[in-house]
Amino acid sequence: MNKKINDALQEIRSEYITDAAAVRKRRPYWIAAVAAALAAVILLTSFPGAASAHPTEPFLQETLPRGTGIVSPDSLVLANLVAGPYYPEMVQMPNYSEYNNDYAAYSEAYQLWYQDQKDRYDQPDGYADSLTGFFAETMAQFLGGDENKTYSPLNVYLALAMLAETTGGNSRQQILDLLGLATIQELRQQASLVWNAHYSDDGETTLLMANSLWLDEAFSFEQDTADTLASDYYASVFSGDLGTDALNEQLQAWLNANTGGLLTEQAENVELDPYTVFALASTMYFSASWNSEFSENKTETDTFHGVDGDTQADFMNRSYTAYTYFRGSNFGAIRLYLSGDNKMWLILPDEGYTVEDVLESSEYVELTLDPAAWENKAVYDVNLSLPKFDIAYQQDLIEGMKSLGVTDIFDDSISDFTPMTATPNLYVSQINHAARVAIDEEGCIAAAFTVMGMAGTGMPQPLEELDFVLDRPFLFVVSSRDNLPLFAGTVLEP
Repeated sequence: MNKKINDALQEIRSEYITDAAAVRKRRPYWIAAVAAALAAVILLTSFPGAASAHPTEPFLQETLPRGTGIVSPDSLVLANLVAGPYYPEMVQMPNYSEYNNDYAAYSEAYQLWYQDQKDRYDQPDGYADSLTGFFAETMAQFLGGDENKTYSPLNVYLALAMLAETTGGNSRQQILDLLGLATIQELRQQASLVWNAHYSDDGETTLLMANSLWLDEAFSFEQDTADTLASDYYASVFSGDLGTDALNEQLQAWLNANTGGLLTEQAENVELDPYTVFALASTMYFSASWNSEFSENKTETDTFHGVDGDTQADFMNRSYTAYTYFRGSNFGAIRLYLSGDNKMWLILPDEGYTVEDVLESSEYVELTLDPAAWENKAVYDVNLSLPKFDIAYQQDLIEGMKSLGVTDIFDDSISDFTPMTATPNLYVSQINHAARVAIDEEGCIAAAFTVMGMAGTGMPQPLEELDFVLDRPFLFVVSSRDNLPLFAGTVLEP
């Protein structure tokens, strides 16, 4: 190993370091759950002709995989793990059935869990306000078109935050501009707040995030930047001969370990080419139960009016009493609740409007980010009819990022990666984003990765009923307890 790498990594703050055997096991809570796995990989190369990965066709599974679990990272043979982070230990939500009707003991345990939740998620008001534009712009950019698509705004944000740490000059400023911030210090603080506001492994909700830095042993790197990624972004640090089959297998194993094995097929397409100097990887795994499950007995086959004609689909049906319906200028929306105060938004364009029409405005994003402030809403008894779907989409984000103003990192003649390494002529050669979201009566599963290669008193009155039938193209947004979009997508054909 290059001596400078070794010397630098030895100085990474010890409170964030552990060896491979100490990386915590992660077990998801999957049955009747919403699950999401997401991975982002940033690959940096100095070879101008490196090829980017090609999008794959969407896939469909008739039966949603259940019982899939996070693979224990300490079971992996990661011989080149230099440093790994400690993850926050969370108080587990107690299960009353395990307390033998001892309500006092259960109540004490519950209060400990509740206080831990309150302390952990009590972030400053408005800490993510600057991201409204980023969410709106990128969802419009990466969800448009005439086919089903999925995209994870929050994970791409975290991946870009790590990328910004490795860049300087105008390369960094373009990323900051897209994220709506002025300085790297502001971004670093915000990214920490976002991470701590969303990480969850408490027995009720699982939202796991992992990062890693991969260094080619033939190059020298800056200690301060590696230190920042390890300490402030919980990044594991690996070193080796990037681009070899053995190293690629280790990267794929790391991705699978941190996304519950949900993205095995997609991870096989993630490779560092021999010109990769260093890489950044970021993953997300999400699992939360529906607060109100659908009954399989009420699932019926009906017609979905898709962009390519009518098709038959299995529609899940459920009625909600006194449910809030939100009105936009050209859409209607409701939200389904998940454990941990997460939500899944269902956004249906009005008759005569398309999904593209809704995407062109940031209105639906503003609704999902701050529903309490939305004025145009009413309470109905809602009869929901929602088609089961299993969609996947893979796309390269380079042209989209360029359209959003991030350009210098793709040009080796003007890009600036000096905060990470003095190696010249680095550029981002691919941004390959793949995602999958599927729902059934029990819940939803979702997975994705991004590869950036460079590399309410009184007597209630009868309510009017509303039939909310999603039998034509619609949007969905899976949002966190802080209403930040974890996943978003379009269903043009279920």
